[in-house]
Amino acid sequence: MDNYRAIVGITCTLTAVILGLVTGMLVKKIGNDVTVITTLFYRFLFSVPLLLVFAIIARKSHFLRIEQKKTLLLRIIFGMSGISFWFLAVRSMPLGQATTLFQSSVIFVTLLSPFLLSEKVGRFRWTAVVTGLVGIIIVTDPFSSAISIGVIYGILAAFSGAILAILLRRLGRSDKPISVALWYNFSGVLIMAVVILLIPKQLSNINDQILTDLILLGGVASILQIFFTTAYKYLDAVVVSSMRYIQIPLSGLAGYIIFSEHMSLNQMLGAVIIIGSCLVIAWREFVKS
Repeated sequence: MDNYRAIVGITCTLTAVILGLVTGMLVKKIGNDVTVITTLFYRFLFSVPLLLVFAIIARKSHFLRIEQKKTLLLRIIFGMSGISFWFLAVRSMPLGQATTLFQSSVIFVTLLSPFLLSEKVGRFRWTAVVTGLVGIIIVTDPFSSAISIGVIYGILAAFSGAILAILLRRLGRSDKPISVALWYNFSGVLIMAVVILLIPKQLSNINDQILTDLILLGGVASILQIFFTTAYKYLDAVVVSSMRYIQIPLSGLAGYIIFSEHMSLNQMLGAVIIIGSCLVIAWREFVKS
């Protein structure tokens, strides 16, 4: 039975990692053809149907029930900011570099935990945090020239993702992830629709190919959330978190092969340092628990 649970959990996690990679590739592919607002609107719109079906199957008539409504509101705010900065980063810099910065959010989670969760952080994790920050500096190389807007987007995406992770921890104490995901994505549709109504120029004209990519983006995003939710049921959080960092080298490889992007040796070194520090943080979290 334990082997079965491990196989299911690892399969779900690896599938979610691949889907996360596909998401980044789709965002980059259509980046020159549509605005970020258009991308976000359709991404949320086409995510809702599948999540709705899954939520109804999983929770029946309670599929919309949420206990921590204020925390959910904050989850929506920081989730929206995080995904917006992530999409902007992917459009503005190499996919591998953007993914590295985004996945470094666990470093910021550890930095914020003593203040927002009253968690004690020991010397091992503080050492890992400092090391990870050094890795971020190496990846972004802020001293070589004026820092690029893509780097700023990537760091803001990681910071928003860190706060989001803390909020999801709180929500996970009493609320079901699938219901949280459904509320988040439906709210995303409404928010983006309001933005488009206020700024009509943000809604780009799309052809059949772009529409297909946007539908695929929404479908992939919803399936990704379902697989990650399922993975946490079968594996310890530290295992799921550790396996997610596979997406960094895969993104760098995909950027090189598909988009002819190159990461410098410094950026690759920084990525290795960030992955290592994040794995140490995840391991210490496991030991602590």
